[in-house]
Amino acid sequence: MGKHILFLNATYIHKIATLATAKDLGFTVTVVDTALPDWASPYTDCFIEADTYDLSKFEEALVALRKRHEELPFDGVVTFWHYGILPAALVAAEFGLPGCSVEAAENACNKFKMREALRRADVPHPKFALATNWDDLLAASAMIGYPLIYKVAGAAGSAGVFKVTTPGELRAIYEQSQNHVNPENDLLFAYYPQQYVVEEFMEGREVSVEAIVAQGIVHSVAVTDKWATPTYFTEYQHAIPARLDQTTSAEVIRVTEAGVKALGLDNCGVHAEVMITQEGCKIVEINARLGGDFITTHLVPLACGVDIVRANLLAVVGEPFDLTQRWQRGSCVRFLLAEREGFVNAWKGVESLQHMTGVRTFGIDKQVGDVVFLPPKKFFGFRIGYVITDGNDVAEAIQRAERAATELQCIIL
Repeated sequence: MGKHILFLNATYIHKIATLATAKDLGFTVTVVDTALPDWASPYTDCFIEADTYDLSKFEEALVALRKRHEELPFDGVVTFWHYGILPAALVAAEFGLPGCSVEAAENACNKFKMREALRRADVPHPKFALATNWDDLLAASAMIGYPLIYKVAGAAGSAGVFKVTTPGELRAIYEQSQNHVNPENDLLFAYYPQQYVVEEFMEGREVSVEAIVAQGIVHSVAVTDKWATPTYFTEYQHAIPARLDQTTSAEVIRVTEAGVKALGLDNCGVHAEVMITQEGCKIVEINARLGGDFITTHLVPLACGVDIVRANLLAVVGEPFDLTQRWQRGSCVRFLLAEREGFVNAWKGVESLQHMTGVRTFGIDKQVGDVVFLPPKKFFGFRIGYVITDGNDVAEAIQRAERAATELQCIIL
């Protein structure tokens, strides 16, 4: 096909399928990141070193990108990482490529602006307020009531999310956030430092919608069931398809599509998190990229036979794409979470997983000798491994994943 695509961030090896798919399409691939990982090198034709976490420095990247564009014009820009969304919008604007506007990207990256955009469009969402200091937090909590959610405005993946159950917990959680939710502790908090959103805690069941938006049309592909820890809301399991009745599933998709339009997203992947409450479906967040955690690289293809990553890449270069569902099965990913901090001493059960029915792949994220932290010191530091399964239906896939997870044991000292 001969298209030239720009990737904003190679990030981590779990996203290797995104680069591999681009090369399978015959694309020339240029990657912009702070460094090029060894695993990404075989799929990369050109690498440009740049900091996408500090947007004040991105003009330096644009200088290099203009030179690359003169040599071989870009046909599209894509990211599969939260911190590539704004840079991708800047690149699309600079070179006239399909993509989100900068304003739409801001709406997707700043949780307060997202809430404001949803409010203006009358898309269901929780009550919310902005807090930049202790006085703001006191005022917002009095207005919203308890329990409430206190979360950083610019992070992703449930990082920097705190539940406050009573007024007596508020000061301690505020101090925790000040100590741990900052760019010095983790670059995940580099965007909009010291901006927090305070919102009502929504009781209900959370699902996500995996979709592509192209030329103003939202193409919803799958609804995913989600499991998260009650504290810090770290997601530890996903399964497709979500076990919903037809009416509820349609409402989840309708609210998602209304939210995508409210934010102004276009020509990008979409990962929308929706809470199903007694009052109806409400938007938790909408991301202007495909979902991570193997949802779109593994679960969607296993459950539906749809290569949504391929569709995303074709959409951003203006080519037609196919989202036809080829089968109806079930798929599940289960992440192993450490229960204590320390050093990984040993793993048990790895051999048995290789022969378990329905286990499609599994991985160890913390090797022997690696250190393990718990939230709020590190919000992803206690995800230590994963198992991906499929089945004739989603119930079978879930059962297989949960059984496999019990076989894999990590000894932490």
